[in-house]
Amino acid sequence: MLRRLLAATAVVFLSACASRGVVTPSAPGGGTASLGIAAHRASPDAIVEKLVRSKNAGPLGIVTGPDGNIWFTENLKNRIGKLDSTNHITEFTIPTLKSHPNHIIVGPDNDLWFSESTGDKVAKITTAGTITEYPLPKLGSEPGGLAVGPDGDVWFSETFHNRIAKISPTTGAITEMKLPEARSEPAFLAKASDGSMWFTEFLGDRIGEVKTNGTIVEFAIPTANAAPAGIAAGPDGNLWFVEEAASKIGRITKTGTITEFPTTTAAAKPLVITPGPSGQNDLWFTESGANNIAKITTSGAITEFGVPTANSEPHDIFVGAGSVVWFTEFAADRIGSDTSP
Repeated sequence: MLRRLLAATAVVFLSACASRGVVTPSAPGGGTASLGIAAHRASPDAIVEKLVRSKNAGPLGIVTGPDGNIWFTENLKNRIGKLDSTNHITEFTIPTLKSHPNHIIVGPDNDLWFSESTGDKVAKITTAGTITEYPLPKLGSEPGGLAVGPDGDVWFSETFHNRIAKISPTTGAITEMKLPEARSEPAFLAKASDGSMWFTEFLGDRIGEVKTNGTIVEFAIPTANAAPAGIAAGPDGNLWFVEEAASKIGRITKTGTITEFPTTTAAAKPLVITPGPSGQNDLWFTESGANNIAKITTSGAITEFGVPTANSEPHDIFVGAGSVVWFTEFAADRIGSDTSP
């Protein structure tokens, strides 16, 4: 997932184990596909980088806000940042000390919601900069990825308490759902077109689904020790996810058939994935180990784009207005953008 999750779970990975509803197919209908390697663009001519105001800020999550500005989390400085159209950055300090803000999304209330991984809170910030925090029921939950659900709630993972949870933006009430398998460590979430919620299990090597009736189904990833992190709904109606340890991109159908595509560069360590610009039938993802951002078409063709600053550790990624691809560079303290995706 984002950096704190990866560091916490990088020691010993569990092998993917069989689960109810698991499909382990073989190519071409599923399994590992070697097709699709397209190209690597060595020239970073379309990528622009903006240095964050605070040194050693550790930018992680990123999203375009309802105000049209770019909002991001500063994991190491305990702040939320805003990059406006004049290229100016404003920072807002989070009330809880050392909360390590993680993922950030736009909520159904047009506030920006973010997780505080060590603060054991989910929180929201208005576009004016007012922050409200909501403590989780248990300490040590390590909240991670977030997504808006079909019910209008903000869904999030409780990585270390093995739960998927959601919070009502209107009442602040939190509902938790315990996962069937112990020590799964849920990471990111995404809403499918049918309203079901899908998530990755970083340590469990599974993809999970919360059906609209509340039932949880899990699907084992064919590659053992894959460490799935980011997940997103693709333009083809399938769910797409990244495998950080296996350096693969996965695709799972609504019925649970998984196909995997190896990254162009070995040990690329893909972290987060997001739908590409409208009409392009692709998804974009970060390669923290290879210092690239990359895209994969729905047919599996991968193209990589080198980030200008070396060893920048690109993490979160998001497509904003004008089809601009925005991403964070954790180690370089920069916000990057690709203006010609």
